[in-house]
Amino acid sequence: MLSLVRSDLGRRLVLGAPMLVFGGIAVASAVAPHTMAEGLGYHLDNVDALSEYRAIYVGLWAAHVVIFGLALRRLREPIFGDLGALLILGQVVGRLVSLGLDGIPSRVLPVSAAELLGGVAILLVRPRAP
Repeated sequence: MLSLVRSDLGRRLVLGAPMLVFGGIAVASAVAPHTMAEGLGYHLDNVDALSEYRAIYVGLWAAHVVIFGLALRRLREPIFGDLGALLILGQVVGRLVSLGLDGIPSRVLPVSAAELLGGVAILLVRPRAP
């Protein structure tokens, strides 16, 4: 098991999975923003709400795809994977702040767990510096 964690295949898997997930979210959010937002409890009932939603769920998630794509292209250079992990774990920090200030969310607990596991997994397969 440890050999998979330290292998190029293991790194490709943990970098490629979020790239595909964020890419799918970005495309689906561009095509069907109301449907995607509804699943999170959002109501996009004006131009400002749509703009803000697309800024994050299309623009920022597409930027995640680029970061993870670069990490996959430069598999042995840890910086791009580190940046991807930082983006994902930053979401976890924001969710923890919200948990403390707002209480337990009803719809995103599985997403939160996946973000935490994904961010940690990326760091576990980090190549050692030369």
